[in-house]
Amino acid sequence: MKPYSLLLALFVFWSGAGAHAAEPAPAPTPSYAVHVSGAVTAPRDFDVAALKKLVARDTGPVDVICASGATVGKVDNYRGVRLTDVIDAAGLKLEGHKDARRMVMVARGTDGYVVTFSWNELYNTDVGKDVLVAWEKDGKPLDPREGQLLLISGKDLKTGPRHVRNLDAIEIVRMK
Repeated sequence: MKPYSLLLALFVFWSGAGAHAAEPAPAPTPSYAVHVSGAVTAPRDFDVAALKKLVARDTGPVDVICASGATVGKVDNYRGVRLTDVIDAAGLKLEGHKDARRMVMVARGTDGYVVTFSWNELYNTDVGKDVLVAWEKDGKPLDPREGQLLLISGKDLKTGPRHVRNLDAIEIVRMK
C-alpha cells in the first residue's frame, strides 16, 4: 500500500467518513410569498395571486450558468414580474432628489441565500429589465425545490449566482 493510500485510509477510519451513508440534505422551506420591506412607503407581502395583478413578463430561453461558468440548467421560459414593478408597488421611501441612487435591493431565499442589486442597475440599465420575480417555469408552476417564487437575473453573464430559489424577502436598504 502506498503511503498516500494508507494515510487516506487512516483518515477515513479516524474521521468516521464512510462509516455511514451521507444523510440527504433537508428539503428547503418553500416560499409562498415575498415580503418587501425597508426603505419603502408601504411594506407588503406579494403571493402569486398578488404578483399576477402586476404586468406579467416572459424571459424567453435562459441558461442557468453557475459562477464557474458551467451551464447547470436550461429553461425555455420563466414567467413573472419585473423586480422593479414589485418595488414600485411598495413605493420607495425617498428623502431627497438623488436618494434612490443610494438604494440597494437585497433579495433573500428561505435558505438564507442573499443577492443584491443597486437602484442604478435595476432602473438605469438593461439588466433591470430582465430581473424577474417568477412563479412559473416552462408553462408550469415552479417545482417544489424552487418554491412558489424565485428570482432570476436573465441578463447576467452568469445567471446562477443571482438565481434565488424560494424567494421570500426583498429589503430595500438606503446606503449612508
